[in-house]
Amino acid sequence: MLTRVFKLYNKFGIKSVTMDDVSRELGISKKTLYQYVKDKAELVEKVVTLNTLQHRETIYNIVKENYNAIEELLAVNKYMNEMMKEQNPTLDYDLRKYYPELHSRLLRDSRQRMYDSIKQNLEKGQKEGLYRMDMDINIICRLHMTRLEYKYTSDSFTITELGSEKIMDEIFKYHLHGIASEKGLKVLNESNML
Repeated sequence: MLTRVFKLYNKFGIKSVTMDDVSRELGISKKTLYQYVKDKAELVEKVVTLNTLQHRETIYNIVKENYNAIEELLAVNKYMNEMMKEQNPTLDYDLRKYYPELHSRLLRDSRQRMYDSIKQNLEKGQKEGLYRMDMDINIICRLHMTRLEYKYTSDSFTITELGSEKIMDEIFKYHLHGIASEKGLKVLNESNML
């Protein structure tokens, strides 16, 4: 049920989707819908929370695979790019404008999880000898997070360009070459992962 509502929000934006639209999409009456949620704000929170948990689960499953740090980073990056391509910017705009407390909480939680995930990957890569030992992990985590968030705030590229796989791949390669050790670069070159 919540996944179908997310698809509506992602397609049309949260603001323009009414509770009537939701009940019609779900094939239930508004009265029945209000047995599950008290209002639109609660529905929005449940929908975006579920969506966030689904993304977190997918990334967790990638990390559970027995990949080396570079393979793991490539798999997560591929998933994130696919996810971002499918996400309508209006969804984030509506969350920010009409549900600012929810947006702030989600952003804060997302940034913390992202930081922890990046840090874990960097430490793993160092242990495997695939990443440089001389990097400041805290700085690299923050730089990588900025790179990921840059897609939504950049005026250096158009929205169309930022949606381009080529540009996102180049930015990612730039990051990966900056953190990889000689051994890591050799693994990259031998495996044709990029």
